[in-house]
Amino acid sequence: LDPARRRVYVALPGDDEIASVGLLEQSVLTHQRLRGGDEPVELALTPDGRTLLSANEGSSTVSVMEAVSLVETARIQVGDQPRSVAIDPSGRRAFVFNSGSSTISVIDLAARTVAATIATEAGPFRGEFDRGGERLYVIHLRSPYLTIVDPATLTVGNRIYVGPGATAVKVDARNDRIYLARRTAGQVDVYDPLSLLPIDALPIAGEISFLAIDDEGNNLYLARPGEGEVEVLRIVGKSATARVEVGEDPYGVALLGAR
Repeated sequence: LDPARRRVYVALPGDDEIASVGLLEQSVLTHQRLRGGDEPVELALTPDGRTLLSANEGSSTVSVMEAVSLVETARIQVGDQPRSVAIDPSGRRAFVFNSGSSTISVIDLAARTVAATIATEAGPFRGEFDRGGERLYVIHLRSPYLTIVDPATLTVGNRIYVGPGATAVKVDARNDRIYLARRTAGQVDVYDPLSLLPIDALPIAGEISFLAIDDEGNNLYLARPGEGEVEVLRIVGKSATARVEVGEDPYGVALLGAR
């Protein structure tokens, strides 16, 4: 989501394409074809809104694109089966989570090269920075640990046992609390950033594929693929305020005014 330009970028793995959708126009603005077999699965936009990165799971590459035109300006080979990308708050580096090789590729965005490769627990697939960009929290497909990467030293500094089946993670930019959903857990666990211990739990039903927090209402948005809906949950009070049907198998949530 690009709030300034009021547009959404969408990865289309089945078509090997990226599309941009205008929120004001309510229509597709641009399609960009990638290479056959790229299978782009997730996108990341730099803080200035100028550069769009695509994690191409099929070709184990990252496409670097000019955001408005969607023209590919660089293509970078990373580890096996990249699942997502997290860009640091400065916009200088991108961290690519390679689930097939159990590594994180660190891309220098100015040089358009891989600056480092970090070995992790098995199957890293998503990560979230804290508000200062000093920690990167990573969840894994095949490990019961949440790992903490130090972006300064490019090393894994700590790991927390959270249990198997992590599906989503979100760091609250207001207080750095970590929200983590796991398959069949029946709750979203809340971890304190200082002690790294669980301090609360929000009851849920069903599997969660993505978490997002709005900036104004203090609400947690949960994508629920099994029910085809997004649930809105009050963080204070732990009560559901809305359930919105969104179609089959929702994958993620992007919010205007997110934190």
